[in-house]
Amino acid sequence: MKLEVCVDCTKSAVHSEEGGASRLELCSSLELGGLTPTLGLLMSVKGAVKIPVFCMIRPRSGDFVYSEAEVNVMQANIEYLQEAGADGFVLGCLTKNNEIDEQACEKLISSMRPDTPVTFHRAFDLIPSNKTEVSILNLKRLGVTRILITGGGSSVCEERLCQLQKISDGIIILPGGGVNPSNMAVWRRAGFEEVHASCSAYIEECTYGTSFNNPLPCGKRKITTVDKVVALLKENDD
Repeated sequence: MKLEVCVDCTKSAVHSEEGGASRLELCSSLELGGLTPTLGLLMSVKGAVKIPVFCMIRPRSGDFVYSEAEVNVMQANIEYLQEAGADGFVLGCLTKNNEIDEQACEKLISSMRPDTPVTFHRAFDLIPSNKTEVSILNLKRLGVTRILITGGGSSVCEERLCQLQKISDGIIILPGGGVNPSNMAVWRRAGFEEVHASCSAYIEECTYGTSFNNPLPCGKRKITTVDKVVALLKENDD
């Protein structure tokens, strides 16, 4: 089973590859759920690792209902990141009724090179249950190759993913969010080809920073660690 790790810095990318990850989902601001990475970050990561790098295309935090102007921004980011070496993209556009925004998705995917891998991210979790099967079919028609869906935390989530796996019609269902060593056996037994995780831990940052001459505690931030990647893949092998 392959492991995709979501990262937002070069150090996390390097640790992921060292630990045995097969692919990266590159974002900025993972604390906001992941936003579009900068060109500089992509170039740094591509220079540091050899595994494929899929870039998140999400222009802001919040919901997944985007205006025409926002879709244009997303399209421009795809074009620039593609030229800088992105191997694939991760995106998700919904209507106000939490259904696939086919027009927006089609516009974004059509701006990619032919056969570019595309993951529809966890916006899929918001789609009504009676619309999931038709949504999978529509995404396949649009050229989506993977769907990232919340995969941990309860038996209900696990049962739902196993059901979606059966009706996926060739699209790879990618469990993510809550994937950890304790439930890797579930995904392996169910026949999933890939999983998605951050494999991260908190690290200490500087004690103080400054903003307008006022000292502010920097706190902690998360970073992918080699040990956590190795631990997850070890459960896959056992």
